[in-house]
Amino acid sequence: MNIIIVGCGRFGSTLANELSDAVHNVSVIDRDNERLNVLGSGFNGVKIKGIEYDDEILKEAGIGTADALLAVTPDENINITVSLIAKEIYKVPQIIARIVNPGRQNIYEELEIKTINPIQLGANILKTKLSVNKTGTLTVINKDYEIAEVLINKEKRFTVKELEEKYTCVISAILKEEEFIFPSKDKFVKPGERIICTIGKNNLERLISAL
Repeated sequence: MNIIIVGCGRFGSTLANELSDAVHNVSVIDRDNERLNVLGSGFNGVKIKGIEYDDEILKEAGIGTADALLAVTPDENINITVSLIAKEIYKVPQIIARIVNPGRQNIYEELEIKTINPIQLGANILKTKLSVNKTGTLTVINKDYEIAEVLINKEKRFTVKELEEKYTCVISAILKEEEFIFPSKDKFVKPGERIICTIGKNNLERLISAL
């Protein structure tokens, strides 16, 4: 994929190196040359110094053929501006913006821009790790769907397929102690296991109650 990363702070530089290592074509834009230098000599992508929403800078980064743009600067206004340019002018297929102020989530929703909140995501993961009996949201996808972890307590025989059909969800993994399983549709879930699923918020409580 051709990916543009706007912002080369800790978050952006980590993304850039990992996506580059995964053999994607990565271009990184930042107005601060020192931040770009953090990428190191091992970075195989393109580093571009300049104003993040400048049209010529975006063209140099290859926005005309970009498959995805990730706006991850610590400045909310820059993230929104770049995302809008990519969406409305260049029709980039995938655009994800970093939320700095959660109170502005509604702006992104109105503009139909996908978002990620690294702080909230990290907090959710930490809360999950702190409690052995944790059951609930791992991350919110949008206002209707989330990825949840549900602990199975009850002695009921459900297959993965039965749960997916009954609760309109997609079960992507089953965790048991240290084992991580990609389950088949006919696998029965068992007490003590945890399922990781993508599910509508209105169905999550029903699924938790059932298990």
